[in-house]
Formats: sequence, structure tokens, C-alpha cells
Amino acid sequence: MPNDKKIEFDYSSPDLVIHRIVSRTPELHRNYGFWIINASVGCSSPAGGFRQCRERKFEFYSLSHLYDGGGEFWQPGGRERPLHPGEAVLIAPGDLHRYGGSDSKPYIEDSIRFTGPLADLLHRTGIIRTGVYELGPLRRIPALAELIADPSSPAQIKANILLQQLLTDLYFEHRRREESSPIGEVIALIKAQPEKWWTVAELAELCNLSMDQFRRNFLRHTGMLPKRYLEELKLRQSAELLFSTRETVAEIAGRCGYVDPYHFSRRFKRLFGVSPERYRRDSNLFRLR
Repeated sequence: MPNDKKIEFDYSSPDLVIHRIVSRTPELHRNYGFWIINASVGCSSPAGGFRQCRERKFEFYSLSHLYDGGGEFWQPGGRERPLHPGEAVLIAPGDLHRYGGSDSKPYIEDSIRFTGPLADLLHRTGIIRTGVYELGPLRRIPALAELIADPSSPAQIKANILLQQLLTDLYFEHRRREESSPIGEVIALIKAQPEKWWTVAELAELCNLSMDQFRRNFLRHTGMLPKRYLEELKLRQSAELLFSTRETVAEIAGRCGYVDPYHFSRRFKRLFGVSPERYRRDSNLFRLR
């Protein structure tokens, strides 16, 4: 499906290119909260395209599947990295980036662009995040392009659902790969020792990273900084113990690393909105139903 002129490029800035949405969201998609703007199948940009690509931002979400050729990708805070067939580039609105053909190979892609409140929700929860993902050799976007070319409501809704499934698959495949990374191993260690209060310095040393590098990598992996993750994990583990055991609140607090049960109760209520005792009482009532 060719670009249907629902997107335009703003080259007015000498340094930055803005790709804008210029069409109004159709009523069906406005009510549904997810709009596939358009898709392009079998497009090719020449070798060396990355060097010619200026820094740019999109007003929409974009997924590009590189199924042949080669490329390069860049975003702030990272170095240029090569792109290989089977990889996909996912871009969120407002994120600065560059990608295109490598010096020796053209960039051959299927791509799709979308927007809407539901897409924004996926972005806020971390399911959509700018970066490079492994999509594999199967070309899944052409089937979506065929559906969105059909104006009927069932076809449009089916395309939306299939795209959301594709985005979810990308997210979980990315998570699976991250689980075997040093950050994933550290998280497994934290979960296995709920009584220990790890310092950022200790965790960074386990990953052989500086503290700043560790914080950035941990935030990218979990969506949270280490200290917040550590405490929220402890509190969620304590909530499970309140539900599944008869241990006292003080005993559970100690198992999760809290020396002072009163401090534990205050932190628990701040996260869950109720005291540990109330949480246990309400959970037991729910279980009896």
C-alpha cells in the first residue's frame, strides 16, 4: 500500500526534519482509540541512505521491518549500530533518530505508521519503545496493508488488533532476550534474596558497569530506577506473603528486609493504599468468595 499522503515532511528547519500527520482521524478509529495511518510494502532506499538521513522526529508511531539489504540506526545516547535483515525499527512520537541504508547495502523494508490513545497507552506502559527489535524473516506487515486497504469496519478493526498483537510479540521477544542479559541476571538475584537491601554500587559492580551506566540500563529494562524497583518488589512480595501465609506482619516485614515493622507498614500503605492488616483481611474475604 503506497503512502497515501496522510503524512508530510517538514524540511523548514536546517537541522531537524519533522514528519507530520495531516489527515483527520476517521470516526471508527477515533472511537476505537487506535488508527493505522498507512503502510508501505516492499520499499527500498539506496545504500548510503543513513549518511544522508538528517536527524528527525515523527508525530506518529512507526514500525519498519528490514527484510533485506542492510542499514544503520542511531538515537541520542547511543552509538550508531548496524541493522540486519529480520530486525525492525520502532519509533515513538517525538523521539529523535536516524536510520537508513548502510554504506554498502540498500534498506529494503515493509513499514507501517499508526497513532491514537491506545497506542499512547502501550507507549506509557513500555510495550512501545523506540529501538531495534528482532522480528525475524516472516513479513507480517503486507497482510496488515491488505486489511487497511479494505475500508470495511471488520477489516479495519482486525488490522488494528493484529498490529497490537505484533507490537506485543516484539515486546515479549525483546524481554526474553533481555532476561539473559546481565541486568536480567541481577533482577533474578534480587528476587531470590528479598531480605537484602542491595546498593546501586553493588548491583552495578555485578554487571561490570559504572553506576550511571547501570541506572540507564536498568531503567531501559524495567521502566524504573533501581532503588524504586527494589522496594516495590519487596512490598509486592510481602503482599503475596500476607495473602498466602499466616505469618505476622512483623515476620513478613523482616523476611522482606524491613527492620522496623512500622516503617514497613507506612511504605506498604503508600504503595497499596491500605495497611498490611487491612490488605490481609480484604484478601481473605476475597478468597472466601
